[in-house]
Amino acid sequence: MTSKGTTRDIAEFAIKTSYDDFDEKLRQRIKEILLDSVGMTLPGAFMAQGVAAINYIKEQRAPEEAGVWGAGFRTSAEWAAAANGCSSHTTELEDDTYPDGTYQVGIFPGIFALGEKLHISGKQAMEGFVIAFDIAGKLGLASLEAITRGFCGPGLHSTIGVAASAAKMLKLDVDTTVHAVSIAASQASGLVKQTGSGIHLYEAGKSSKDGISSAMLAKHGLTGLPNIIEMPMGYLDSIAGVTDPDLKLGVGGFHSVNIGIKRYPCCFMQQQVMFGFQELITENNISADDVESIEVDVQPGFMIPVRFQNPENEDQSRFSLPHSLAVLLLDKGKKVFLDSYSEAKVHDPKVKALRDKVKMIVHPEWMLPGISGHDNPVKIRLKDGREFSKVCTSADVSMILDVNEVLEKYMDCALRVVSKSRADEIADLVLNLEKVDDIGKISELATYPDK
Repeated sequence: MTSKGTTRDIAEFAIKTSYDDFDEKLRQRIKEILLDSVGMTLPGAFMAQGVAAINYIKEQRAPEEAGVWGAGFRTSAEWAAAANGCSSHTTELEDDTYPDGTYQVGIFPGIFALGEKLHISGKQAMEGFVIAFDIAGKLGLASLEAITRGFCGPGLHSTIGVAASAAKMLKLDVDTTVHAVSIAASQASGLVKQTGSGIHLYEAGKSSKDGISSAMLAKHGLTGLPNIIEMPMGYLDSIAGVTDPDLKLGVGGFHSVNIGIKRYPCCFMQQQVMFGFQELITENNISADDVESIEVDVQPGFMIPVRFQNPENEDQSRFSLPHSLAVLLLDKGKKVFLDSYSEAKVHDPKVKALRDKVKMIVHPEWMLPGISGHDNPVKIRLKDGREFSKVCTSADVSMILDVNEVLEKYMDCALRVVSKSRADEIADLVLNLEKVDDIGKISELATYPDK
């Protein structure tokens, strides 16, 4: 194979990049992201959409190669990745970069599941994650138009990133890795309009599952066009009208250092608005009973995923800014977390009454590619005529939590499923991942709940 181009660039980047290329800031950041990832997966395994995927995967009776976290059984690496990806995304606590929207839930399940099968070290797991995320994120940045067309870029691109990292873990050569990447391009899928439904959550697991299978198929001799990513009518051209991009893989730092960690279990587009709104009501001691109306100014792309004024179920509620602002008002002084998006909250008359007071004002003149960010003014009008307003930071400014905040979020999730001693043991391993000789140790603890 002598073809040059983006597809081969991806393969060569995966093979040549190593843990030694990462600075200490990135290494620490990845460990925190992966700890957050384990935490959010555990309760997701007991939520409706996570349970649906897990029950289906149990029926496959696949070889026991990797653990399904929180579910107490093992299955093939591919199916474990699908289950863990769906469970982690079910909480909507996934961590993202912006404006590409790349999420870690489409990537870490594949790295850990195949890694468990292959008994890789913690350093190799970090290596695989950074490589896959850089590929997926840079593909996303090169094709923002895909989201406007209706594709869920994070789901699509994660498949290709995982395939490249899986090929590296399988020790495939460059030519075979090119085939793995090409095969993944045909397996990649995802639709942004599926937000608010179970399949949107499963798409994350599917990315990891199909990334692994793409590398395994290439290992066994299946082929794909060696320039499918960049060619006319190829992958990027089909989804975004882009040919021959320069992805700048690894250039100027690795994209995963930009990952933002969510505070709230809902769409990442809402995070900064919610944080600003929470500050506004706290600083001015505003209570739900005092509110006459709430207005939020947004750009059109905001409404692509965040489109439910009155959600009908908990999955839709995570893509409803009116719901998020309502629970922030009603639960002022309390932590807005998983229970704030339960079926009970969705159908609570007080929550519904507040949702009806929220008006989303769309500004066509703010149109940006895909779901790119724009500052969001918020105005609260009280029944006594007073008004309070705040311009909330654009969603493309990632929330960066410190390690103590990450640990708190992790514990809020993990302790719903495992004991404090088990949660502490997992956290110690993940936060010292470079010292772990086999990541199966972490999976063992996460797979079999002890309470």
